[in-house]
Amino acid sequence: MQTLLNILVFLLILTGIIVIHELGHFVTAKFFKVYCGAFSIGMGPKIYGKKGKETEFQIRALPIGGFVSMAGEADQEDNEELKDVPVERTLKGKKTYQKIIIMLAGVFMNFMLALVIMLSANLMGGQVNVNRCEVGTLVENGSATKYGFKKGDIITNIECKQTGVSYAVASYEDLHSDMTKKALKINSRNATLDITVRRGKNSIVIKAVSPYNEEQGRYVLGFMQVTRRMSVTEAFSYTFKELCEMSTAIFNALGQLIVNFASTIKQMSGPVGIYKVTSQVRESGSMTTLLYLVAMLSVNIGILNLLPIPGLDGYQAILSLIEGIIHREVPVKVKYALQVLGLALVFGLMVAVTYQDLLRLDRKSVV
Repeated sequence: MQTLLNILVFLLILTGIIVIHELGHFVTAKFFKVYCGAFSIGMGPKIYGKKGKETEFQIRALPIGGFVSMAGEADQEDNEELKDVPVERTLKGKKTYQKIIIMLAGVFMNFMLALVIMLSANLMGGQVNVNRCEVGTLVENGSATKYGFKKGDIITNIECKQTGVSYAVASYEDLHSDMTKKALKINSRNATLDITVRRGKNSIVIKAVSPYNEEQGRYVLGFMQVTRRMSVTEAFSYTFKELCEMSTAIFNALGQLIVNFASTIKQMSGPVGIYKVTSQVRESGSMTTLLYLVAMLSVNIGILNLLPIPGLDGYQAILSLIEGIIHREVPVKVKYALQVLGLALVFGLMVAVTYQDLLRLDRKSVV
């Protein structure tokens, strides 16, 4: 039952993101009076259709993605329904800037979806660290529990007894940077510390031994950071910052794919990897994490579509610009051939990352 539910959530998320993407194309195409024969949710055989004024809204058998058919697209040349559409109602009859807007509207919608999701999550339950270095929930069997720290203690100073190095602490960032081997000038598995804390109106010194955590790259005390609810201003600021960081990380990964394909492809995830992460997040019960996963996938799909690969939106926008500059249309057969080539390239990349997903699953199954 859990597996079935995970698959359903996975398909709903991917289909929802792609439908929002296609909705961007559809809305802008209609705005510029391009004839749209169909707007479909899902792929494969049609199981339901409702004819509007001129567009048929469809639901198809395979709940994977969706599409909009616009008059004048290279892959719609054989569509009998669109053959008699007047040229001024096709993409060919539109101005260059209008075609570019239509082609990039899907990417815009992907970023808007991510922005709305992340902003909503931050406004409803976003948390930021308090300014001071306050002890939060104590980790069971951690140094803070063992040596008598209490929730609400405020750390103001640390001194390493092995080296005599001492630092004033005003924030969690200070504590993290001061608890490295380099800062404390030691290279041992444990740091012996005198830690000054403010407890109520009193200032006391707690003697503690802090173990080194390789993953975090610093000595740890074993307590959670104290957070507070984001303000509206902070929610907007954090959302834009996180969206920029997310986008930059994806662009960097794509850049590395070109520079160092063999090693980068091993770190990327395809449908299998995305399904696995989606399942883990859903089973964790964290709605905020699930929303952020949807936002990240939406940005991924948006950026992927920006690439100048035939068949993707970035290529279509560049092609429209070139046609506008040379004042003539690239032959349909050439467009179609390039589109098939581009889609084959994308499909090949998907096969490669899916293969890596399966290899990772196989390795994890070995005990």
